[in-house]
Amino acid sequence: MSVRIAKNSGFCFGVKRAIKIALKTSKNNHEIVTLGSIIHNPQMVAKLESENILKVDNIEQIKGRPTIIRSHGIKKEILEELEKNNIEIINATCPYVSKTQDYAKSLSEDGYELIILGDRDHPEVKALRSYVDKEVIIVANADELVDKQFKKVGIISQTTRRVEDLQDLVKKLVPRCHEMRVINTICNATTIRQNSTLALARESDIMIVVGGKNSSNTKMLARICESFVKTYHIETACEIDRKWFKDKQDIGLTAGASTPDWIIVEVYNEILECIGNINKVDKIEDIPGFKEE
Repeated sequence: MSVRIAKNSGFCFGVKRAIKIALKTSKNNHEIVTLGSIIHNPQMVAKLESENILKVDNIEQIKGRPTIIRSHGIKKEILEELEKNNIEIINATCPYVSKTQDYAKSLSEDGYELIILGDRDHPEVKALRSYVDKEVIIVANADELVDKQFKKVGIISQTTRRVEDLQDLVKKLVPRCHEMRVINTICNATTIRQNSTLALARESDIMIVVGGKNSSNTKMLARICESFVKTYHIETACEIDRKWFKDKQDIGLTAGASTPDWIIVEVYNEILECIGNINKVDKIEDIPGFKEE
């Protein structure tokens, strides 16, 4: 019986950067706030609260305190309101998300009707939408696309979507437009995680996906795994049931880009305990990795 982890599981560059910025800022301030969850992981958000990095849900709750902009970004008008109120702003927006906002703005200004592939209720997409003054079409997949013709259409994506979904959208739009410009704004780290998770799922009897239930990229990993094998999406080790592993030989483990290492280690060690293995680890680097043949 083996337990293997997918390559590049856990924190991505943007999340590491946001957490580092928050912790560095907290050393020089008695108390700071993040406008919304800095990342989509409840356990990490709770841990940051112990460092006096507090989450607030609206501008009224800031009360003059230094404010960190979350990794997903915030709406343009909210950012402008903070500046108007002379709030000290610490921008921890992922650079890839910021670049996508720039693309949205420039495509619209160049006369392209903008289509965004993503979840309209996700903070990243809400912020992205705010950088365009004209009407924007937001679709979760190509099947949601309204039946209309386009003269000039620009396409971008939420950074955590699947490349295959973007390709499908483009394929269905080509016959229906005169001019198209597509910018692949899907983060490379997202693609790498999805591909390595897919490879592991194909070689496993069960997959455990670790990450926030509100994490878009983690939910995407779970959906990928579900196409091949029985999959459980959990946030912490306490959700694990030893019955899951009965008659299972190859156990796969993966984690979203906002899942901290210590949670992944706890989950791995709990799985080992469930299957009667005493060789627990102290750090994520000691977890056996899956390598494609």
